[in-house]
Amino acid sequence: MLVDESHFGASILRCVRCGHHFLSLFCERVDWADSDDPQTTVAVPVSADEVRRLRTANVVADENAILEIVANERRFLYHDMPKGAAETLAWKTRLLFIPGHD
Repeated sequence: MLVDESHFGASILRCVRCGHHFLSLFCERVDWADSDDPQTTVAVPVSADEVRRLRTANVVADENAILEIVANERRFLYHDMPKGAAETLAWKTRLLFIPGHD
């Protein structure tokens, strides 16, 4: 686990079928009302070099290792669970923005 906080997580996952690595990001937006907080998880395919850089970086102290990966438009798996609405699971290709980092 690269980052393990109560409402944000980042980890490197590996597909058991193909062996490819993914940067997995989880974000929960707490609104303190009726415990149906919106949550989003993304899985971004990463290269072996990016995996090495992420594993050696202190991501908690300096999130630039993650920001450098998501700053480039690429395909990622998007799982969104909005408050009071149906969830979405889809592949997307676009820039990925992390809240608070624009």
